[in-house]
Amino acid sequence: MWVMKFGGSSLADAERLRKVVARVAERAISTRGGLVVSAVGGVTNQLVCLLELARNGQDTVLLQAPLQQQHRQLLQQLEPELATDTVALLHTAMQQRFAGLAQDLNGVRLLRACPEEVQARILAVGEQLAVCIVDALLRAQGLTVERIDPSALIHTHGGLLEAQPLLPEIAASGTRLKNSSAQLLLLPGFIGADANGALSLLGRNGSDYSAALLAYALDAELCEIWTDVDGVYSADPRLVANARLIATMSYEEAMELSYFGAKVLHPKTIGPLMLKRIPLRIRNTLNPDGAGTLIGPRQSIPPVPARGLTLLQDLSLITVSGPGMQGVPGMAARLFAAVARAQIAIMLITQASSECSLSFAVAASDEARALSTLECEFALERQRALLHAFEPLRNVTILSLVGDGLYHQQGVAGRFFAALTTLHVNVIAIAQGSSERSISAVIAGCDGQRALRGVHQQFFESRQVIEVFLIGVGTVGRALLQQMAVQQPFLRAHGIDLRLRGIANSKKMRLDSEGFAPDSALSSLDDGVAFDVDQLLRFVSSDGCLNPVLVDCTSDTHIAQAQLRALQHGLHVVTANKKANTLSMAFYRALRQSADRHSRRYLYETNVGAALPVIDTLQNLVKSGDTVRAFAGILSGSLSYIFGLLDDGVPFSEAVRDAQTRGLTEPDPRDDLSGLDVARKLLILLREAGMAAEL
Repeated sequence: MWVMKFGGSSLADAERLRKVVARVAERAISTRGGLVVSAVGGVTNQLVCLLELARNGQDTVLLQAPLQQQHRQLLQQLEPELATDTVALLHTAMQQRFAGLAQDLNGVRLLRACPEEVQARILAVGEQLAVCIVDALLRAQGLTVERIDPSALIHTHGGLLEAQPLLPEIAASGTRLKNSSAQLLLLPGFIGADANGALSLLGRNGSDYSAALLAYALDAELCEIWTDVDGVYSADPRLVANARLIATMSYEEAMELSYFGAKVLHPKTIGPLMLKRIPLRIRNTLNPDGAGTLIGPRQSIPPVPARGLTLLQDLSLITVSGPGMQGVPGMAARLFAAVARAQIAIMLITQASSECSLSFAVAASDEARALSTLECEFALERQRALLHAFEPLRNVTILSLVGDGLYHQQGVAGRFFAALTTLHVNVIAIAQGSSERSISAVIAGCDGQRALRGVHQQFFESRQVIEVFLIGVGTVGRALLQQMAVQQPFLRAHGIDLRLRGIANSKKMRLDSEGFAPDSALSSLDDGVAFDVDQLLRFVSSDGCLNPVLVDCTSDTHIAQAQLRALQHGLHVVTANKKANTLSMAFYRALRQSADRHSRRYLYETNVGAALPVIDTLQNLVKSGDTVRAFAGILSGSLSYIFGLLDDGVPFSEAVRDAQTRGLTEPDPRDDLSGLDVARKLLILLREAGMAAEL
């Protein structure tokens, strides 16, 4: 047997519903199976909103109309496939559900409170409506369908809103279902019932869990979850443009990824399937031919250490510390027992080796309850100053790297934290699972998405990405753009992805997270914004660039001075602008000190020698112990060219104009004619030789 589950996006409109029913019918005709359906797309969110409004005392009668209209319109579009009496029965059933919903919401409004039993009843309406429609469509296809009452299969305990299934009882109920004569067993997702028969819920997005429980009960050969993405990705594709689809992964990897925030799976889905080694495949309703992701028993150690990267956001990190922690048995047990009694989930735990402090992360929405619980539990210790005040660190994020291969390969943690260092992301706390299948870092919430993109680039992208921000599109800048356009294919073939992410002239600039083609970059400046170096640096800091490079092809003093700020913001700097290296000796040293401090490259070979490797050669000679005794050479190609024309009898003004037209002079030819450009080159060579000198 098999089990298929379709999420709300797969049932969002009549056309998608028809495709779902056709796909299920095709499978059920040849082999018996089970089907789990969620609420129609967007319905559960509407129910949550209505519930909150009713809690606040607002009348929701008019606001229920869009929800009713959505289902009536859907049924109207599907009428051609259904018998007249079936349509009438569906309208009656829907009307009864909406009447019950209206009654429950009105009761909540009057009380301004909502018991768990009523809340569960309200939030389950979406699945109950959807299963009626799907049932009718399947029967219209000629299938024999048995609609399963969730209370007869999904037995739960431990509350009604985040209920825990009782697997032995579910397995016993599955024995009867396996002997059913129906071609298809149909179950509404998300819903169960406790020992008293009260309707319970498996938690938000719990229909995945329902599918896993049905597969567990039926001893299914395969469980398929159909959603609106192609499978499990190396990172959230909405946040990381180059996220990769993972073809296969182990149960353990999938559990870690879902726990730490991967949206494609309910965190508890894997457990029941893993117990009976039932494979799980994630597939896309909008791309039915895609292979998706297959999750099953681990066959071998994967060749790559990491499989996925997740971001768990909107958290608070609470630290318990003080002299009363050190060497006192049972403190941690008391802490976690108190938090568990308050039904608060802990996302991450980390403890100082000195045992004097312990930190744990909870959802931001649970922070106030967690603090109140700790104050009650440790009131005596707080009175005696054995524990410090419980100070939460708010708006933090957990970035987790997951993979079965983490344990088997050296240097993974080093690469993970080195990438964060490169991005200038401060790590607040660190945790590694005892299985060594995940490494987690707590970081500031504002750094989360930038860190996700940067670390993903380090682990999951085969090419080294270099993000170029070019300032100056004169003769040198244009030549560089042409060279980039020609060389990009060659560089990509050799593992380097050179992306032009920003371009600027003296008036405008254009910045783009996705980058743009070098050959069309100049024309894109027409749609740019006013040039602002600080805005460019802020863009780089916020965008998650791992290897950003500022390329200065100007001769502007202000841009030269900004090179120091660029290095401090984590950019490499490549400059044809001589002025930065010929400002004060203090500034010259500050550039190099900043580059060393931030592990950035500062490259300026084009300052001297028309890009011949003069500076690099000189640096290597000095480093190897040679002493520079003299410089000899033509120190100005511009003056040399002009003097050559003068020897040929060309008037001085025409010689200068010719040199400028050919791009041989500085943007302002007076820098050449005054000898200032020669002086700058000499000064750079003197400083490179180890001498302290000023212009």
